[in-house]
Amino acid sequence: MNVHASLSVDARHEKVLVTFKVENRGERRAWLPRAVAAEDGLTGRLFDLRAHPGGAEVPYTGPLVKRGPLTAADFVELAPHSAHTHTIDITPFYDFAPGQHTYVIRYEGTGLADVKQLEATSALETGEVMFSHTAP
Repeated sequence: MNVHASLSVDARHEKVLVTFKVENRGERRAWLPRAVAAEDGLTGRLFDLRAHPGGAEVPYTGPLVKRGPLTAADFVELAPHSAHTHTIDITPFYDFAPGQHTYVIRYEGTGLADVKQLEATSALETGEVMFSHTAP
């Protein structure tokens, strides 16, 4: 897969909005996990979120949903030479410390080059993004 993923964060107004952007730079279709590409909420620890400095993991406090094996319905198609952007409000899903703090977030997951071969995954990850957030 010739796919590039990135994150951006808008942490204004007491919310942490994470925008996941993926660009398919290749000639073939790719498939993205629906959990990060289309869902409004989280059902598991989707992002690696850490305090900065120090790197302490910020606890995930949202729901944990046990699932069976992935199916084609768990992925979103991305056409060749196209981009997809999706924003998720992660504020209610992580235990942000009260007051103003700095955090680092990144995504490490997988995508598919062929939705008919669910076991043939490819790495889909972003670089780290640093942001400040003030929690009540």
